[in-house]
Amino acid sequence: ILKLLAIGQKDKDNRVSLRVHPSFIARDNPLARVDGPFNAISVFGSAVGQVMYYGRGAGMMPTASAVVADIIEVALGNSATTFRHLHLKPRSKIESLIEKIGNCISRFYIRVMCKDQAGVVARWSKTLGDHQISISGALQHEGIGPDNTVPVVIITHPTQQKNITAALEELEELDVLRGKPVCIRIVDIPEDKD
Repeated sequence: ILKLLAIGQKDKDNRVSLRVHPSFIARDNPLARVDGPFNAISVFGSAVGQVMYYGRGAGMMPTASAVVADIIEVALGNSATTFRHLHLKPRSKIESLIEKIGNCISRFYIRVMCKDQAGVVARWSKTLGDHQISISGALQHEGIGPDNTVPVVIITHPTQQKNITAALEELEELDVLRGKPVCIRIVDIPEDKD
């Protein structure tokens, strides 16, 4: 299922990756069923597993309600207390802990339109390999259309964003591909281990 996700993750070195992007998630993940004016926050803790907070949060009225509540907090003078309890740090200290987007690791869905001819698979797979991108799976159907192009869907193993970005730039230059490749992250949300 394709969803717009805001993701924050801390790694073993206490570096934080923060990003917002469309992502594919598993159909059976509870976030896949969040629709309409509802938003959800999914938190994974080593002791509790996945916990999800769900409620209205999109649309005119829920947004207006949240903004008005924040304005009232500031008007009542509660903002200093609220922020102190959040233990917020100065921006300069936080920025040193944030991972660069190019270093973020994910699996990726890539779709390319290729000429249906000998050697094409070798060319795009070599481009991916040259950027340390391992292919988890690929799907190709028979050629279609007047120029005999074929859509190819590629799923990668986890890799760094900077590797994907560099590979996509090279793929766009291949004369055996038509149009720009489509690339969407695949987010693997940790599961409870009972």
